[in-house]
Amino acid sequence: MWTRWLSFVLGVWLFIAPLVFNYVQPVARLNSAMVGLAVAIVSLLASSAPPLRFVNVALGGWLLLAPNLLGYGGDALPTAHDIVLGALIICASLAPTAQPTVRGFRRLIKT
Repeated sequence: MWTRWLSFVLGVWLFIAPLVFNYVQPVARLNSAMVGLAVAIVSLLASSAPPLRFVNVALGGWLLLAPNLLGYGGDALPTAHDIVLGALIICASLAPTAQPTVRGFRRLIKT
């Protein structure tokens, strides 16, 4: 469950980062805001429907590719920011949510 909250926080940060860092490229600002909002919303929804976390994997993948596809790859700050956050979002989305249970193993030992 904590991974969904981490994804939510990363999405909110991605949404406000263009204001904090004052991105020069309008397309970088718009991309970060839209993807950040989508990541935050999907993270909240994935708390109750875990398969939705794979939508965030796709959004993280988009962040890895977006600087070159949208043409702001020459601007170092938004490019590095998107790549780092994309990788973090993918990792947080693919992380398991629940601890594996070993009740059956413990029951076997007790008997």
